[in-house]
Amino acid sequence: MPRDDKIRNCNVCVIGGAGFLGSHLVDYLIEHRGCSVLVLDNLISGLRKHVHMSAEFVWHDIRDDEHSLAGILSKYGTEYVFNYAAEPYIPECFDRPLHFFDINAVAVLRVLNACQQAGIRGLLQVSSAEIYGDLGGSIKESDPVEPHSTYGVSKVAADFLVRVRWKERQVPAIAMRQFNCVGERETHEYVIPEIISQLDKGPTVRLGNNSFRDFQYAGDAVRMAVALLEKGDFGEVYNMGSETGIKIYDLARLIGELMGHREVTIVVDESRVRPWEIWHLLSSNEKLYSIIDARPEVPMREALQRTIDYFYANGGWDW
Repeated sequence: MPRDDKIRNCNVCVIGGAGFLGSHLVDYLIEHRGCSVLVLDNLISGLRKHVHMSAEFVWHDIRDDEHSLAGILSKYGTEYVFNYAAEPYIPECFDRPLHFFDINAVAVLRVLNACQQAGIRGLLQVSSAEIYGDLGGSIKESDPVEPHSTYGVSKVAADFLVRVRWKERQVPAIAMRQFNCVGERETHEYVIPEIISQLDKGPTVRLGNNSFRDFQYAGDAVRMAVALLEKGDFGEVYNMGSETGIKIYDLARLIGELMGHREVTIVVDESRVRPWEIWHLLSSNEKLYSIIDARPEVPMREALQRTIDYFYANGGWDW
């Protein structure tokens, strides 16, 4: 029987709610869904000022004891959980693989166990398109996974934990494979924030390889994520992207245009090249769109302009 939950006027917990996507989700749940939102975050990369003034904030690290997390969820009467907590900045995983796996995989199992203990109605575990490796064309969930980084491996492990724990003990969780996002409150210098920072100093930008990426506006991504947790099948994985994309060098030129540069000079910086590059990531949302009606609304150009405006309004990035 198809699921049709209503995440509206209820108690929701957003783990990682002080971060980039997490803070957008908190805003949406409070302002458009009338939810009471509990934010859990260890503030390693997230910022307290990003948390909506109407949300309840509790400092928490998901690497801590799962029973303490279950107690927090029960105390606040939590019905739904979104886990956006992660170690996401891929260049760092090359030197800190165990750290990445601990947060992105082992700690996810703790979250799953805590949600089971607390009797929550649904958990959305945020995964990543990085698990697919270097596939061409439009990528579907049925395509093989071949991660090219420890980060990607950790996300594969989390995906399979979601599936297995549903089969073993009916832990009501869904894995969402998020493709790249763009928007206000970026918390890491990955691609777009780095390009903006460099172009703020002049029309030259130093980049790694000219790979192709699917970018989705953060506000669209979290709005569609809520719809997914309302209707998606537990134990399943779903792609989440814009189904459009751009090569990184063309992206730099577009950002340069929006920032007032007539031309942008691109310098290939070998130190920014990944050990094992992923050349192409483009989402197919066919499975997602078979169950939700929500669609992306903010085009790439507008999403970039909003991000640039945020950069200037705040005198730079917050990290």
